[in-house]
Amino acid sequence: MSNNIISKVVEIENCNKDSLIKAVYKPEFWLTVNPAKHMDAKFIAPNVLYTKITEEIINIKIEMEGELVLQDMGEQEGGKGLLIELNVRNNKDVRELEGRMRIKAISDNKSKIGVFINSFKLSSDFLGLIGRSAAELTLRTKITDMLRNLERWLKTNSLNDL
Repeated sequence: MSNNIISKVVEIENCNKDSLIKAVYKPEFWLTVNPAKHMDAKFIAPNVLYTKITEEIINIKIEMEGELVLQDMGEQEGGKGLLIELNVRNNKDVRELEGRMRIKAISDNKSKIGVFINSFKLSSDFLGLIGRSAAELTLRTKITDMLRNLERWLKTNSLNDL
């Protein structure tokens, strides 16, 4: 039994696994799939993505900045695909966000992508502002939107363009 608070898995056409893995480590990828109103993104280390996001949640303007650490754990046994562990750091609003992304080739031009969040804790100030349920729903929606944005973008573009 899984202890994930959020699990999203999609199969995406025109998505070569190796090209996707390379793209994940480019800021252009994150800007392309970004579901927020505005986002600045840059890698400050090979596996650390710094972002500054402006968004509106429940008619409240939210500005967040912090770092997403992507830790490549390599191919997993049993044909589960590549595992990338995710965690957020240096974010005054999100105390803790831990999860993982799995990328598995279905064919040369189709991949299965899964995003699983197993820990999500907000600062007390931010939690008081929007509440835990609204925060989890917003995160779930944003992850879904990111995967949809990627799927939509890949209908007319290539990961090699990033």
